[in-house]
Amino acid sequence: MAYFKIPGSGAAYSGKNTVMERDGITMRIEGIKEINQLFNDLPKEVNKDTIWGRFWREQTKDLVRLAQEEAPVLGDSQKGGSHDTRRSGRIGIPYPPNKGLTISRGTLRDSIGFFRTKASKGDIHGAYVGPRVKGKYKKNKGGYFGAWVEYGDEVLHFGKYKSKGNKFMHRAWKKGKDGVMRNGMKKAVDIFFKATKEHTKRMKKFGKLGY
Repeated sequence: MAYFKIPGSGAAYSGKNTVMERDGITMRIEGIKEINQLFNDLPKEVNKDTIWGRFWREQTKDLVRLAQEEAPVLGDSQKGGSHDTRRSGRIGIPYPPNKGLTISRGTLRDSIGFFRTKASKGDIHGAYVGPRVKGKYKKNKGGYFGAWVEYGDEVLHFGKYKSKGNKFMHRAWKKGKDGVMRNGMKKAVDIFFKATKEHTKRMKKFGKLGY
């Protein structure tokens, strides 16, 4: 099932479910059961969740690109606006928790990508597409404010006020949802054979100690 989660405004895909949904838009994932069966036929030593991660990373590349294209570029406000970086000469706007830091233009766009979390791994075999907020994307370098942009007209900011929502992830989902499973079985077969080849090579070199 696909959903957008606060914070992060990301879309999640699961290798177990056959339906993805977002804001009333539902899509049945054709072929997912066959792919699941294919991956289950891999040697027991091969981590199936890792294989699903490879699969989703490949299948969501276009969705990542669309989300990046739809994301507003911070600082590109109209001339004279309070966040007019061209007039003020600043590279961005102050980072709220620490005004000594700034959020550069394009931060939200650049933070969008494919990622997996502990909750999306394991038996779920899921993944996310959306703004990243950890590692090199933490604090003012990440897209932590993506949810405010997406849901600004629905959720109170700090419980005080609303803003005009910019449904950039929703637009990306509408444009890219039909391509998520395009040529999915072909890609799954490629990944299957690559994983099998890696397994055979590892077993020959290290035996079961390779795992």
